[in-house]
Amino acid sequence: MANIRARILLLLLLVVSAVEFYSEFAHLKFLMFFTKPLLLPFLAAYYTASVKSKWNNVHKIMLLAFLFSWFGDISLMLTPETISDTHLMGIPKSKYFFLLGLGSFLITQLLFIRAFRNAVSSAKNTVSTIGYLPFLFYWAAMMFVVLPPLYANQEKNAAIIPVVVYAAILVSMAATALNRYKNTAPESFTYTFIGACLFVISDSLIAINFLALKEPMYHAGFLIMTTYMAAEFLIAYGILEHFKEQ
Repeated sequence: MANIRARILLLLLLVVSAVEFYSEFAHLKFLMFFTKPLLLPFLAAYYTASVKSKWNNVHKIMLLAFLFSWFGDISLMLTPETISDTHLMGIPKSKYFFLLGLGSFLITQLLFIRAFRNAVSSAKNTVSTIGYLPFLFYWAAMMFVVLPPLYANQEKNAAIIPVVVYAAILVSMAATALNRYKNTAPESFTYTFIGACLFVISDSLIAINFLALKEPMYHAGFLIMTTYMAAEFLIAYGILEHFKEQ
């Protein structure tokens, strides 16, 4: 029964995700208003049904991560993309929702880091220091791209420190996922690590779109949401695979 319920919830998640992606691609804000807030609840429901009765602290941490991701989703929905973008379905938008979303996703990344550290078969470090350098270089490159236009924008430069801190935590999350190499089942590592990298890409697109560019990227919402939901799902599936093997 639990497996059937999980499959039904997965199907519903895929359907809602497809509709959300279409609404982002076609700029159907009315449709997006209803589909986007449903994504993380359906993912959390699927995750819960997949766990069955084998609950542990990692699963609880994952559900908290989904909750704060949902807070972040709602906040970014209410963040204006342009000066004229002031309302969504009658709800006022504000630039301060960006900082609220940033804070919500920062908590999400910290929760993912904790989940990754706990969902391992041993505590040994299997990756050399050199293996972490690409994450440092990526962080530096993103700061080089995002910070100058952010500093020059008087309406947005208050976000400089939060953005720098969040970017560091974000790449640390991906580096922590890398450290699960040979510390978990190969499938669990692969899904989780790819998901973590996609999360970095998705958030990089958000930073470039909201902070570095004067005009939104072409189909920015579609690119951000497809990489974001793929990231959330693969991370969830990867953690489930770790405990499936036990």
